[in-house]
Amino acid sequence: MTDQDEQDDHRSRQFPVREDMVFQHKVWRFERVGWYVLVLLVVLTLLGLFSRGPLSDRKLYSSDGSLGVEYQAFHRNGSANAMTIRLKGQPNAVLEVELGGDWLEGFEVQALQPPPMRSAGAGQGMTLWVQADERGQASLYLSLLGEGFGTYHSRIATPGGATVSFNQFIFP
Repeated sequence: MTDQDEQDDHRSRQFPVREDMVFQHKVWRFERVGWYVLVLLVVLTLLGLFSRGPLSDRKLYSSDGSLGVEYQAFHRNGSANAMTIRLKGQPNAVLEVELGGDWLEGFEVQALQPPPMRSAGAGQGMTLWVQADERGQASLYLSLLGEGFGTYHSRIATPGGATVSFNQFIFP
């Protein structure tokens, strides 16, 4: 195939079929960009942009290290995700933690392990009391079901002043 034949293939023709090669080249370019966007979207999905994965995994700790939370930043409506709250205090003490913010409007707590010693409503959230172990550590494992759409602000605090604030997004 010569350069002349290749140039003829990209020239508009009237016979045997009417062709607009300038428009055809624009369509091919648009399709190519569409494929790149689709591949990028699949890669971001696998990395966790729309649910669990490295882009969604978050770990935050208070400045003094006595309070920590591990959670998913991105959720899908109707899917369950885990959240872990870690507390540090005096050995064998009863530790208090307040879960606040507007997160209960977008999430339903399906499970809470271990069961707290006591719990109470606190404004838009709840306060939980848990038993620390002999090292002064306690963990709460929550299973959250996303039931909303949009961004929800969460705030976890202890009476000692340790606070962790974060946002979670629920996709439809």
